[in-house]
Amino acid sequence: MGKDFKKIVTITLFESMVQWYCFLLYGTAAGIVFYKVFFSGVGNGTTALILSYMSFAIGYIAGPFGAIFFGHIGDKKGRKATMYASLLTMGISTSIIGILPSPITAGLWVVIVLQLMRLGQCFGRGGTWGGSILMAYENVPENKRAFYSAIPQLGVPLGLALSTIMLEIPYLFLSEEAFFSWGWRIPFLAAVILSLIVVKQKGKMMETEDYKKAQAKLEAAEAENKKQKIGFIYMIKNYWKTLLLGCGTRWIEGTFYNVFLVWILSYCVKWLNMNLHSVYLIVLIVCIFEVPFILFGGWCAHKLGNAQTFVIAGLLAAFGTIPALKVIEKSNGNILIISIAIILGWVIAYNMMWAVISSLWSSCFETEVRYSGISFVYHVPSFLVAGLVPTICTVLITYGNGNTVYVGLYTSGVALISTMCGILLKKRQRKNES
Repeated sequence: MGKDFKKIVTITLFESMVQWYCFLLYGTAAGIVFYKVFFSGVGNGTTALILSYMSFAIGYIAGPFGAIFFGHIGDKKGRKATMYASLLTMGISTSIIGILPSPITAGLWVVIVLQLMRLGQCFGRGGTWGGSILMAYENVPENKRAFYSAIPQLGVPLGLALSTIMLEIPYLFLSEEAFFSWGWRIPFLAAVILSLIVVKQKGKMMETEDYKKAQAKLEAAEAENKKQKIGFIYMIKNYWKTLLLGCGTRWIEGTFYNVFLVWILSYCVKWLNMNLHSVYLIVLIVCIFEVPFILFGGWCAHKLGNAQTFVIAGLLAAFGTIPALKVIEKSNGNILIISIAIILGWVIAYNMMWAVISSLWSSCFETEVRYSGISFVYHVPSFLVAGLVPTICTVLITYGNGNTVYVGLYTSGVALISTMCGILLKKRQRKNES
């Protein structure tokens, strides 16, 4: 592999880590910080937590608009510049959250601004994920794409680990009062610095090879006054079945992540009476194990095919989630037991799946609409399949008075539906390749 490609992969991985750091920092803080800082005046702890998770969920509404906007720009103007704008949007929005005062002292407008910044995060993220995937996918020979497009997906565990560490350090060294007053702000303010570092590094990158070829085709078509096969409307008209099935495969990814690495944090604190240090430690342990299984998923996709790997992972997830949740429920807050349950019941299957959706979706779209296509599939259903998940789980666990079976049935059902969509998408993938 050439030196330039290694540099592209390294920068793309760092960019992916930063975008997920910004995004996941809000999710982690929603369950353990924001409900006390921004929503404590609305009633009991459960109500405040639900409202905090709703602020997390509402942000997902902006994702589809960002996907449509940045996806269209990325297909017309290029991957590189689009990623500049989208990442800076995320970094600036995240940092502004870090300077917001408490609503108790400043008034309700603070909650409104908080929500606007969450919307800004998710709008920017509409362009960052697709761009990072394509910078890897479109710079690699076709027979290597399944593996190398999994590398940007490592940004999730790395970003989560970084955001967790950045929250844990001030919590560890400050009093609880100081942490909830100003300590939690430090990781949010760091976001814009990380984003500027990425933008500077990306200035050294070139456009993808696939995009250059697509541009040459479009210029030739323009010279001959032929209709251009590009843009959001063209994609909707010609790929609507692929888009629907892709959104179906997105359901399992969004649900399982938000059950096992967003909602589970508040469950451990509220229902298992665990402290934040223990919860942070579990997250870090899980992140360590995520990395090798993402690479394993990329290897499986290279050997077996991305669709086949997705289906296998979906079935493993469907039948592993209820046992994993029941073990956590009966763990009495034991860190080791909870970590093992999450690793065996979630990490293996989920990260195999997470590794392959990038190449699975990318392979179903032509280059001219690929940025728009994969961004649409990932972001348009996000509010329903991901954003609402912590709130749904909070309601289900409250209804079951701590019994995780209802959450388990919900997640297993989602896994089976998504697996079926993966099987159908595989058929469309073959049709597209033939």
